[in-house]
Amino acid sequence: MKNFEYSEVVTRFYDVVYKSMRNSTDHSYYLKEILESDGPVLEVGVGTGRLFCHALEKGADIFGIDVSKLMLKKLKDKTKQEDHFRVQHQDARTLSLGKKFNLIIAPFRMFSHILLIEDQLKVLNNIYNHLENNGKFIFDVFVPAPSRISKSTEPTVDFEGEYEPGKMIKRITSVEPDYINQISLVTMKFEWEEEGNAKEDSFKFPFRYYFRYELENLIARSSLRLDKMYGDFKNNDLTEDSKDFVIVCSKG
Repeated sequence: MKNFEYSEVVTRFYDVVYKSMRNSTDHSYYLKEILESDGPVLEVGVGTGRLFCHALEKGADIFGIDVSKLMLKKLKDKTKQEDHFRVQHQDARTLSLGKKFNLIIAPFRMFSHILLIEDQLKVLNNIYNHLENNGKFIFDVFVPAPSRISKSTEPTVDFEGEYEPGKMIKRITSVEPDYINQISLVTMKFEWEEEGNAKEDSFKFPFRYYFRYELENLIARSSLRLDKMYGDFKNNDLTEDSKDFVIVCSKG
């Protein structure tokens, strides 16, 4: 598995796209968990700081890692110089911070970027090693709908809006299935206006999906203990209509 790195265009428009598309889903849940943590928190896959920055503003003792140098640069541009020590360019598969945390989170399907089983176990065990005793690890991945993972998804506009006053951006997403390897090959095409010109750029990446008992078995093979698997960010049980696995693990 190569290191995952978003492109410059994805990084540039990441905040405007996901503030609209994702904040209403998971922001309140993770922010509450962070602020209620009795000790330092680590965000794995911190990105541009969609959650991190708000938590820091509210006084959280939060730290973050990411494999994307572009995303971390944008995050640092949004934070004060004295807080830059809180974020590091690190890979969760080789995580080594010399510090332990009461809570570690991996929000917004970060775990779906880990394609191989051996790497998934490395990540889980590295997280275990960075937790305080009785510390908690929370992450989420999407529930794979059979109709979506077994056939191609035609290019669809999933975001359209202003990225600056009077300047529009459109994102068009399509998906090709790799059912045997449990991977969705996602293509995101961006079209935007800049200095009177129409511009476009595409980014393609593999996205791993998981099933319920696969996740349970994977965590059982790691050093972590599975405490609960919810079906949404309101701590409701899994049902046939669930869109997300929200997994709570601990070091006990």
